[in-house]
Amino acid sequence: MRAYRSRPLAGPTLAAVLVLAGAGLSGCAEDDEGALAPDLETEVPDLRGEGDLDDPYIGVLDADFYEDLPAYDGQEVTLLAEVAQVLSPRAFTVTAPDDAEVGEVLVVATPDAGDAEPEAGSQVFVAATPVDSFEAGVVAEELGLEVDVAELAEWDEQTFLVAEVLQPAS
Repeated sequence: MRAYRSRPLAGPTLAAVLVLAGAGLSGCAEDDEGALAPDLETEVPDLRGEGDLDDPYIGVLDADFYEDLPAYDGQEVTLLAEVAQVLSPRAFTVTAPDDAEVGEVLVVATPDAGDAEPEAGSQVFVAATPVDSFEAGVVAEELGLEVDVAELAEWDEQTFLVAEVLQPAS
């Protein structure tokens, strides 16, 4: 059996490898005016401003966030979501903008949340605090909602979002 010894690349072989590697990489630096950078992530703005601490979650309402929603109880989050149902100007449901399989989340906006009037099918940015165990009567009274409490009853005992800031995403 013949033993092989490895020997470092040297001389013409090393020079050829370096030239070919450099030629391949130099093509990456060329500017092609027709090419566009892919949009890999949707940018979600900081709705609360620089004076506020970073939210533990800033992003799109997706299946992963929906599944982890109860874990964010009492923490501020900022989301891009799609309005599913409007129950009143300050109570509505949202879902994932790109995934019809994600369930709906109830959003109740505080009076100071802004003038955005959600419309079904529109996308909104929501800066909110998830709260577990929704109680329709208590929330409607505390936040001064003008909505039939019976309409909200289906959300009792579920985690919901108390929105401090709402903005249209367009």
